[in-house]
Amino acid sequence: MPRIWRLPQYPGMRGYAALDGGLRAAGFRHAAEVLRPPEPSAAASIFATLRDTGRESGFRVLDGLWFPARGTRWRRVDLAYVRECRARWESGDDPRADAAVPLLDTLETLHRDDPANLRRIVLWQLCCQLRDAGTPVTGAAAEALGVHADEAQELADAVTADFPAAGPGREAAEEISEVWPGTRVRHAVLLAKLLPARPDDHVLARLLTGLRERHTAVRGLKDEAAERERRGETRAAADTWLDALRQATDDRDARAGLFRTAALLADDPLLAPEETVTAAVTGHTAQLSWRPARRHPAEVGYRLFRFPERAPDRAVELTVPEDGPCAAVDTGLPLGVPLRYVVLPTRGGRPAGVPRASGTVLLTPEVEGLCAQTVLDGVRLRWLTDDAARAVKAVRTDRTTGPPGTGTPLPCDLTGLLDTALPPGDYRYLVSCGYPGPGPDGELVWSPGRTVTARAEVWPSPVTELRAGPPDGEGRVHVTWPSPDRGRTRLVRWRTPPVGPGEDVSALLARTPEGDADAGSVEMPPPGTMARVTAVSTLDGRTVSGPSLVLEHPGPVTGLVARRLETDRAEVLFDWPEPSVLVALRWECGALREERRVPRSRHLAEGRVEIPVFWPECRITVTPLTRPDAIGVPGTGAAAVLPAVPPPPTTTGRPSWVPWTPASGPGRWRPRNALLARILRWRPWPRRR
Repeated sequence: MPRIWRLPQYPGMRGYAALDGGLRAAGFRHAAEVLRPPEPSAAASIFATLRDTGRESGFRVLDGLWFPARGTRWRRVDLAYVRECRARWESGDDPRADAAVPLLDTLETLHRDDPANLRRIVLWQLCCQLRDAGTPVTGAAAEALGVHADEAQELADAVTADFPAAGPGREAAEEISEVWPGTRVRHAVLLAKLLPARPDDHVLARLLTGLRERHTAVRGLKDEAAERERRGETRAAADTWLDALRQATDDRDARAGLFRTAALLADDPLLAPEETVTAAVTGHTAQLSWRPARRHPAEVGYRLFRFPERAPDRAVELTVPEDGPCAAVDTGLPLGVPLRYVVLPTRGGRPAGVPRASGTVLLTPEVEGLCAQTVLDGVRLRWLTDDAARAVKAVRTDRTTGPPGTGTPLPCDLTGLLDTALPPGDYRYLVSCGYPGPGPDGELVWSPGRTVTARAEVWPSPVTELRAGPPDGEGRVHVTWPSPDRGRTRLVRWRTPPVGPGEDVSALLARTPEGDADAGSVEMPPPGTMARVTAVSTLDGRTVSGPSLVLEHPGPVTGLVARRLETDRAEVLFDWPEPSVLVALRWECGALREERRVPRSRHLAEGRVEIPVFWPECRITVTPLTRPDAIGVPGTGAAAVLPAVPPPPTTTGRPSWVPWTPASGPGRWRPRNALLARILRWRPWPRRR
């Protein structure tokens, strides 16, 4: 029964991927080819017959790494052999020599660490290539890779029986030496789970034993730290968490425990300020600073982390400037999430001490441009919010009764509020912004808020009603109104756009000097103008508007011209009488009398009015009209006469304007229009009795 050799279960070297890539880049299939430099041409001619033993001159690898020597002898690969190979590559003229020499330096280092390393590397590469060839593993395939014919089939049988195919297991075998021995215990444990639980490879077994011992030690430290933390021994727990993290720098539980205890230490009121991280939020940016290490500050580096409050396991690392002061800037703060910052000192890539933590940092931008304005019967507040704000709340407090935020909540929106029906006095308002919280329910997180003070004043009572009659013979309109409860009343003639009742017109009145405080009548405006008169109430410099009257005095109609377009159509042109919005256009043509209301907008757009007329003489008048809600003086109209024209000839001898003619037969009329006659043919017509 053929012997089944035990193959290595992992390469057993750190940097295997770089070595394998370097060999392939230089044109070597495996390390054995670089260990067999080309023979000098003279030596090859001398010893060619000595090396021809009837068998192919391959290398042996199953029981050590051997290469054929002179005659029938074999030479085991040792340190002297590797050095001779390098010397022959350096002295030869092979173009691969520049790449082969650095590779041989690496192989020499591996041999110094363990003489069995070179055989392990070559055997691992051979097994991988045989397994990944995509064809059945045979002795011929092994011979094609340079293996001696005496061992080729045995190697093929061993690969078929025991060597794993390409996949996660083989990748873990090649990577585990990069991680362990080292401090990345968690990563190494994950890789070890993909390897055989009880390996036949004694080197791999020894490696995994050391890994399990370290993993057990770290787990014991974590349990001890958690117990100290439960007993309230925060400082001792932090030191124990630090010991666990120093032995397993990629252990998330140890890092989270260390950050959690660091945050508890930062909240201790007895802790000196220089032992914490200072965090100042400006806009959407956090400015961070901390004191450098006291011992060997030049050798200490820093790693900065940020995590949500009470969630150190979700910590993310931020960038820290390598040169310069112990400071950093965080521009990626999430809104509405309480945060902590932790600075971990390091030396040589490992934690060098208990980290320093900041207080809770919460980015909830406050309202901007907060201002208060005294308005009628209350206070108006205005502000600007951040785009991410979802709501705003405002609380009113009497300045003499309590602190801000303990008073009356007020309805408001994202831009401001109007607080009315306030008794006179001083008030304080606290305005806060709400942002979506980190929880799944989306509960809002509120900013601390900003305060503003305002004063509610006593305002005059507005006039409720104006009563006025038509203008008298002197062109004045008498106005009366009921007296308001507070304030003095006057009539104001405005030059501004209309003002609604109940508005604050204090500033507007200061720019409008017209008006008589005791006037009970107002004078009509001149022809061609209009005026708006409002009753206002004034008290202590504050003025409130009341109802208004519109006084309108239309100008005369000028430039009236009428001319026929055809016998039955005419156009009327005139200059519009300002400030009227309507004119009455009337015309009389024989027995026909009609009237039309012409709006100002239509006249300005068309410039004329077209009306239907008949051939007799037509009298046309245009009269301006006042607004329905205005008190006005009748406007002066204008008249024009449209001369008559000869009537059109008719075949019946009757006038063309007579719409109906007698029909044949007693008691019937026949329309002159042929189409109308056809329509009425189907309609029963009553007989005359």
